[in-house]
Amino acid sequence: MHCCAVPTSLSGGAIAGWLRTLPEPRRSLLAERLSKGTGHESLTVLALLASLLRALGLPSIGGLQWTPQGKPHLPGGPGISLTHSRGFAACAIAPEGLEFGIDLEPEGRASASAVALVASDTERRALAEGLLSPTGLWTAKEAVLKAAGASLYEISRVAVCARHARFAGVAYRWRHFRPRPGLVLAVATRGRLPAVRIRWPSAAPVFG
Repeated sequence: MHCCAVPTSLSGGAIAGWLRTLPEPRRSLLAERLSKGTGHESLTVLALLASLLRALGLPSIGGLQWTPQGKPHLPGGPGISLTHSRGFAACAIAPEGLEFGIDLEPEGRASASAVALVASDTERRALAEGLLSPTGLWTAKEAVLKAAGASLYEISRVAVCARHARFAGVAYRWRHFRPRPGLVLAVATRGRLPAVRIRWPSAAPVFG
């Protein structure tokens, strides 16, 4: 897994160069967002993925495809999960055949009142007792949804307890990591959770 901070600025040449590496229609969709001043986090997470693919000797991001629900994948390749939030990005590649998802958020990003709206009674008790923070619960739920390839609209259907979760009748395992102080990273898998290795490269080689 690779994580990094989103650069505060990127040259037009760097943006154009990275857009050329993306397949359509993702290239046009992202180009439109960038023209409106948004999309830098999405571009960063794709550049981060490209650097991880290179490091592992895997095909380039030009072969990436997305499901209708937005889950990225390389046909015939290993599992991929992407996430970004508030100036940070992360991507992960898992052993082939493992269904997994990740979610990264700054601590305090999710408000208690908002998370309570999608929490079960058991989860609300865990929040009240301090067993989970609102951001911790949200990231665990969203990581499970990404592992399932499901929409965020189904987040209230994810039932989370200590390192286990269920969604649509399927059992998942999850765990939190702290790649940097103040950041919460959740990893969820359908099946055994493998060893997780996290690197934090600087933006220069990522976009180089």
